[in-house]
Amino acid sequence: MQIFERVKKELRENKQSRLEGKVTAIPWLSLPKLGTVLPGVQQKRYNIVTANSKVGKTKLADFLYVYEPFNFIQSCECNIKLKIFYFSLEMSKEDKIKEVVSYKLFKETGKVISSERLGSVFKDYILEDEVEKTIDTYDSFFQKFESTVTYIDDIRNPYGIYKYVRDYALKHGKIHYKTVNIDGVDQQLEDYYEPNDPNEYVIILVDHLSLLQPEKGGGLWDAMMKFSSDYCIRMRNRFGYTLCMVQQQSAESDKQVFTLRGDTVVEKLRPSTDGMADCKLTIRDCDLAIGLFAPNRYGLKTYNGHDLTKLKDNYRELSILLNRRGAGSQCVDLYFNGACNFFRELT
Repeated sequence: MQIFERVKKELRENKQSRLEGKVTAIPWLSLPKLGTVLPGVQQKRYNIVTANSKVGKTKLADFLYVYEPFNFIQSCECNIKLKIFYFSLEMSKEDKIKEVVSYKLFKETGKVISSERLGSVFKDYILEDEVEKTIDTYDSFFQKFESTVTYIDDIRNPYGIYKYVRDYALKHGKIHYKTVNIDGVDQQLEDYYEPNDPNEYVIILVDHLSLLQPEKGGGLWDAMMKFSSDYCIRMRNRFGYTLCMVQQQSAESDKQVFTLRGDTVVEKLRPSTDGMADCKLTIRDCDLAIGLFAPNRYGLKTYNGHDLTKLKDNYRELSILLNRRGAGSQCVDLYFNGACNFFRELT
């Protein structure tokens, strides 16, 4: 099938799906302002979430590419099936599930109990019986969650991650080949991939790129570059999967710069495409880069019209650093509760 014919087929099918009330992207329902410039989770997209250390970039990635998509699929009758592979290079899969418990408790009961406090490790806190009983009612929820979200904490090298994803793709679809004449010899080359279920959204999340394990004597830069420019591009272009890579900003970008009057130069602190840590070239490969900024950490009293003396470290600015397929340079003000991975838009 010619490329143009496949494109026309996709356009017709997407249009018909919308006319039938189906969805062609998984919306971020909790962030309606953001939804006016970004449609949500789309197939065949490579996304990067970036911020300085301890600002909440992993929590934002989890919120946008795990919690929101899963909640949407569970809350409505739709044509989309969801599968998420989460390569956690920083935390164990048990700790990731604890974070989900903390998030669900807050969403349903309003109780703010961090994943660490859930373990009754603090001198001044033991998990209440009432909370324990509530968690016991979550068995059905987590059966569905763990059948959708697979946490992998024992694969850290670029090829290992790609192979895991590729093995899944080949079990759930097939690769079509084309004949190409090279130097007078006909050869079979990969043409395109056809999934068994075109309505399955597969999300690959890696947290975070600077923790990738180098291969074959190479360094971290080589591992990040190979993974981004080779494997991530293959997973996006060949299999049509959605990628979310978490990447830190460099330590240099976190240093305060002051004017002659002693005022902080805010633009030097906000995340940027030039500030990517360890390998700046990843930004060339992605479709979308989202930054997260915490101005309260630099002693600012107000920001974007919001009183930081009241919001304190619960304020975050989400910015679109790069968007190859739509509007860029957009910002959204967010309330952030780091203890339970919760975000909402501020008015």
